[in-house]
Amino acid sequence: MKIAVIGATGGTGRNVMERALELGHEVVAIARRPEMISPLKGLTIRQGDVFDESSLVRAIAGAEVVISCIGPPSNVSPDAAKKFLNLRAGMNVMAANFSPGTVMSEGMPNMIAACQRVGVKRLIMQSGINLSNGRELSPLHRLAVRMMRRIFWKAIEDKSIAEHALIQSELEWVIVRASVLQYAEGTLKYTAGPLARINPLGALPFADCADCLVRAATSEPEWIRQVVNVGR
Repeated sequence: MKIAVIGATGGTGRNVMERALELGHEVVAIARRPEMISPLKGLTIRQGDVFDESSLVRAIAGAEVVISCIGPPSNVSPDAAKKFLNLRAGMNVMAANFSPGTVMSEGMPNMIAACQRVGVKRLIMQSGINLSNGRELSPLHRLAVRMMRRIFWKAIEDKSIAEHALIQSELEWVIVRASVLQYAEGTLKYTAGPLARINPLGALPFADCADCLVRAATSEPEWIRQVVNVGR
């Protein structure tokens, strides 16, 4: 399958790209700054800006499915984040969630429109468990989600607008709501599915979230038009 990955330079996006290639898929890596992506066998690199619908039309042309890994930019390198002793890295991640901008609320409608223009029927969106109302979670974890929604309300609002736009579309969408993500070795030992009961604060490697996104794009037809939780 030919998979277009939008936001291929981020923590999840890089891992989605690598996992899809590992499984034998063709991958089109799309980023605002494509020079940041290293060439790999089976990988096509294209420039695309989620604020520019026309650039996305050109970038996803020929793909069978699109995976969106966009989110607030934190400007944290994988090496710095792995250590997590880097105070600046942690502060950058927090700052990105306090001031997320409109990359998701404005970017998602452009992605939907681009998919419709080129005939891509399936769009997978990476989101966060804090968008859940918590009814599927334990009482303690429901409380944790409510607290996080209050703290990061701006990021929640931006993602919520994006989710709503995708749900209202006619595409074969899947929204993957992940728990807290971390730079760590993937294990492929995670829980995923509609209304899956996960720990919202239990750290999940980006690689495992990426595997779930690739599954949603290629091998889980029962997930179509469903919100899928992924975590521990």
